[in-house]
Amino acid sequence: MISKKYTRLVVGLIAPVGLVATPVFANSPQSSLPAHFYGTQATVIELIYPRYAQVGGEPIEPEYEMEEEEGEGPSGHEPEIEATDAQTEAFVAQIQQIGEICEASPDEYQIGCYAAMYRELAADIPANGDYAEVKEILEDTARDLTALTRANRDKAKPRVRVSATKSNGQTVTTPPITPVKPETIVPLRQAAANVLEEAETKLLRSASSDAKRAIHYQKIAAAVGSNKVLLRSA
Repeated sequence: MISKKYTRLVVGLIAPVGLVATPVFANSPQSSLPAHFYGTQATVIELIYPRYAQVGGEPIEPEYEMEEEEGEGPSGHEPEIEATDAQTEAFVAQIQQIGEICEASPDEYQIGCYAAMYRELAADIPANGDYAEVKEILEDTARDLTALTRANRDKAKPRVRVSATKSNGQTVTTPPITPVKPETIVPLRQAAANVLEEAETKLLRSASSDAKRAIHYQKIAAAVGSNKVLLRSA
C-alpha cells in the first residue's frame, strides 16, 4: 500500500527586477509516485520562474527549443562506446528520476517536464556504439512529447524550471518546461503514455536483434515502461 506522504511544493516567484519575491508553500498529494520514491522526509519541489527585465517585458532567459542548433550533433570521430552494467544502470536511474520529478510537479507542467527531461536524457547518451539506437529512439520520444506540449501550450502561464531536492539531499534542476492547458491534461497523459509505449516497444525490438546488447536494452525499456505506467495511473 502506498503511504499518504506529501510532496512539499516551494513556488519561488522570481519577481521583476526591483521587487522582492516571497516563496509560497503548498502541499500536494504524492499518491501517483512509485513506492521507492518515498523517503523519511518529503521531497521538495521548487518552481523557478523566468526573470523579466521589467513588468510585461521579455524573459531574460531564451525560450527553450527542441531542435538542435546548427553544428550540433555527433562529429563522426567519437569512439565506439560499449554497453556496460554501470552505464546502463545510470541511464535506468535517470529515467526513473524523470518519472519521480515530473509526477511531483504541478499537473499542468508534467507533460512538458517529460518532454524536456527525455530530451536531456537523449543528449546524454553516446551517439556511437552500443547505445546509439537507444539515443535515436529516445530522441524521437522527446520530439513527440514536445510536439504534444507545444500543440496544447497554455500561453497564460510561463515556462519554468523545476528544482527537486530529495530527502537524501540530491538536487536536480530540469530544463525550462512548458505548461499545457488544464482541460488537456488528462488526454495528454494518455497520449504521452502511448509515446512511451512506442519507445518501449522499439527498445525491446532492438534488443531482440543483438544478443550482446539485449539485457541493456531490456533494462532501459523497462524503465521507460515504468514512466508509461505512471502516466496511465492518474
